[in-house]
Amino acid sequence: MNYLGHLVLSGENEDVLFGNFIGDSIKGNKYQSYNKSIQKGILLHRFIDHYTDHHPACLTGKRRMYSKLPKVSGIVQDILYDHILWLNWKSYFSFEAEDFINSCYDILDSRLDEMPERISFMYSYMRKDNWLYNYQFETGIYNAISGIEKRISPSIDLDEFKHIYKSNMSKYNSEFNEFFTDILLKCNEFLVK
Repeated sequence: MNYLGHLVLSGENEDVLFGNFIGDSIKGNKYQSYNKSIQKGILLHRFIDHYTDHHPACLTGKRRMYSKLPKVSGIVQDILYDHILWLNWKSYFSFEAEDFINSCYDILDSRLDEMPERISFMYSYMRKDNWLYNYQFETGIYNAISGIEKRISPSIDLDEFKHIYKSNMSKYNSEFNEFFTDILLKCNEFLVK
């Protein structure tokens, strides 16, 4: 899951949502310096990443990309899953995606000073270009992948990604729904512990 997926799986606690958002940048046991709710969000982020990396439906999709995009299949699938989440939003949530996104931006805007520098730098671009909203469009995911390509090696063959996705849209949609049904349940269980 990418940013939209992580945020919507955070439940209703703002500290948990914030911790989940910054989770990638908090390494090892450094999470223990935060309050308990933010700690829970950071640990939720790790749980989501681990669960996603090992879910059979996710692995099937990654394998489909692996021969053409070997070292980046997981990264591009995470972005693709945020797009598919947008397409299936009403199947899972009674609240509007745009309302949720605006609420997330409000929360994160109010906590800019608490964000680790790397995350606050990235967030400034996310906010300016409205990544969360634009994941609903294919151009939004292509732009996100192009942005990542500038920061990583090896490069990502965007045309190859488009071809794989377009040729397998229904498979990715089906795999996403199998996975998302499971992870929603698992995250709800995680949050009530």
